[in-house]
Amino acid sequence: MQSLIYKVCVQFLFALVIVTSGCRVQFVADYDENIHKEIIRISEEIDMFYTILLETLVSERTYEDFKENYLVIEVDLRSLILQNKVRPLNEESTRQAEIALELWLDDKEQHKENNSVSDFIISQHRNQFQRVFLAMAIGESVKEE
Repeated sequence: MQSLIYKVCVQFLFALVIVTSGCRVQFVADYDENIHKEIIRISEEIDMFYTILLETLVSERTYEDFKENYLVIEVDLRSLILQNKVRPLNEESTRQAEIALELWLDDKEQHKENNSVSDFIISQHRNQFQRVFLAMAIGESVKEE
């Protein structure tokens, strides 16, 4: 009797392994090379923006002088959100892009209100965006596996 139970258990486990090994459960979107490249491109664009801002004399860092750059990057971030939203199972990547846009709009509004930005704030915000975009790039890269 024990031998029969053992055989049934072994057969059941064998069947279970065969059935489950052929199935792949996926809870995230597939890797998208274009979005990965877009994440890197926007990250570089933001880094360049803050680098130029740092190289500008504090007295010349008026919002009006950088307004167009803010708007271009804002549009790029909105585009990244849209590209992420249209992909199924991609809520986390979409949320990361939305957070980047929220941070960007906050920075833009602060610059508009103060009409200048200190070196300290620029460095803080550049580092913050580097962390956000690193997380987005890594998040997209792991989908490739």
